[in-house]
Amino acid sequence: MNKPLSAALAAAVLLPLALAPTAGAAASPASAASALPSAVAKDPAPGFRVLPYLQVPSSTSMTINWISETDEPGTISMSGPGLGKSAKQSSEPAYLDLMEYTQAELDEQIAGLEQGSWLKSNSNYKHSVTFEDLKPGKTYNYTVTQSGETHSAAFKTAPKGEAWKNVRIIAFSDSETEPRGRTEHREWELSPVNGYNADSLQRPGAGSVWDQEFGMTTRYGQPTLRYPLDQSTAFNENLKHIQAADPDLVMMAGDLTQGSGYQPAWDEFFGHVAGEHSDLASNVPLLPALGNWETYAALNGGYGTDAGRTPAVISRNRFLDYFSLPRDPQHPEYKGSYYRVDHGPVTVLTLDSTNGRPDENTKTGQLSGEKFSGDDTNMDAGKLSTDTQGEFTFESYVQGFKELFPGSTDKDVDLPNMDAASAQWAWAEKQLADARAKGQIVLVQFHHAAYSNGVHGTPPNHEHPDNQSGTAMRAYTPMFEEHGVAAVISGHDEMFERSWVDEDGDGRGFHSYDVGVAADGLRGEKLVRNAEGEYEPLRFNSHSQWSAPADEPETWAEDANGVPQLVSGGLHYGHLQIDVANTAKGAELTLTPVHIFPQLDSQYQLEKTERRAYDDVVRFAVGKDGAPLAK
Repeated sequence: MNKPLSAALAAAVLLPLALAPTAGAAASPASAASALPSAVAKDPAPGFRVLPYLQVPSSTSMTINWISETDEPGTISMSGPGLGKSAKQSSEPAYLDLMEYTQAELDEQIAGLEQGSWLKSNSNYKHSVTFEDLKPGKTYNYTVTQSGETHSAAFKTAPKGEAWKNVRIIAFSDSETEPRGRTEHREWELSPVNGYNADSLQRPGAGSVWDQEFGMTTRYGQPTLRYPLDQSTAFNENLKHIQAADPDLVMMAGDLTQGSGYQPAWDEFFGHVAGEHSDLASNVPLLPALGNWETYAALNGGYGTDAGRTPAVISRNRFLDYFSLPRDPQHPEYKGSYYRVDHGPVTVLTLDSTNGRPDENTKTGQLSGEKFSGDDTNMDAGKLSTDTQGEFTFESYVQGFKELFPGSTDKDVDLPNMDAASAQWAWAEKQLADARAKGQIVLVQFHHAAYSNGVHGTPPNHEHPDNQSGTAMRAYTPMFEEHGVAAVISGHDEMFERSWVDEDGDGRGFHSYDVGVAADGLRGEKLVRNAEGEYEPLRFNSHSQWSAPADEPETWAEDANGVPQLVSGGLHYGHLQIDVANTAKGAELTLTPVHIFPQLDSQYQLEKTERRAYDDVVRFAVGKDGAPLAK
């Protein structure tokens, strides 16, 4: 197979190497140039680069993808009800030219890691096989053979009709994987107003054993501990507890990697979910959404510039190449950027929140609504923002797309936008109406949290603005309320928060979550200076009912050796567990915010993690029509 990049594509891939990172994406010292020679990608190896991962689940079909490094077909055999003894198919490998390492990636150095030790080969072939005519609610075993290597797993098809008892879905966001995550411990913010329980000791400080082991940083002018788990360990522990929960589906509300245009970040991601660390995705279908990091190329040019926007386009298309997602038949050019999956009584709508129109930008002063201050009770329709991405305009993305794919036109562009004039908006309205007519329980996911007290919670036209705010997604709220959406799952602010949204005041609203605590930042509420010059929470989101930073104060106490240890509370990595139980009158939903609590010995070495539930478990009923009952 001819695999070299076309001249135009090669130029687009190399262009970002000359671009400096944009604001908010400063290069770390570990990425700086040095006299060390470049690393060399490994030779292609037989077998799996990425283990089989499940896609496009339904009651009667399943798609299985995997990635190899050699141009050889694979085979997959499956056994289960309706297939006789077994069914067998062969794959056709398709070369993924966008996944080749750039020179910047080969040159990269990361403190604490041997240069290039995280690199694989420069060869990626995608295999995708779909089995149809399966039976609803049944277990199927399968084995994939690739170049002499085998991997076996199993899955269960979705139930159909009334023949279901329970459905379990796990939701998380902001895993933001990268090789640096193997050694990096992220900032661990503490609320300035509710940081400790009354009987708690203070956190260890500068010069402590904790500081020596994990380090400290500064947030809002104050020394801040770094978390005891590095990002890679945190994600592994989170996934271990997720796998033990035996979910039917896993929702991932965006920011899967620390820059989708940065290939080592994808190598890390799949190593966690379908590789050396776990095979969760071989057994449970993944439902991913696009986030802002899915349009970011990290050291390969960030979001690009108006003179060259191809880094954003390459980033987005890496995501779209890896995943096989259901497409809007009226608009196949969007390649599954937004899609619907039905699993028995539950409908999951995944929306693309990565761009809106008219464009807004806090740096240039291009705003859609008049400026205002205070909380969101001061934000009327005339002040609602319209865009979630201030780093580039839709027009510049279109130009970058046409540069990357010569011969393409405006109609081929894969960025759907989220505003009321978009095809995505019309599609969402149609799907919600259809799901309600069929009595489905509806969950919606998108990346940018519309309701948040975090750093991205304020719109670009606020006194304390944000250039990538999710408040523009509030435009969908009336649609969600009209069609009885049960819960909205988002990320972006990385702080674990639940809001209750009932704008029309009829007692039938929806719960809105930020679940961005998979493995990256552990940020607190957005803080601003008060009249005395001290930092305090802004709390723009008047709909907030609970958040880990605000409502889970820490308790520290000495262990048997006199070492301060966290006993309970605080912001931790975790996920949302959604349980749906069939009842005589409809169904009951239980939404459990789960955190992964680290148990450390007296030298602050990890002994184990415990699955703990925060004190905000929510239960509510839905009727036979699938819509939540009024409070």
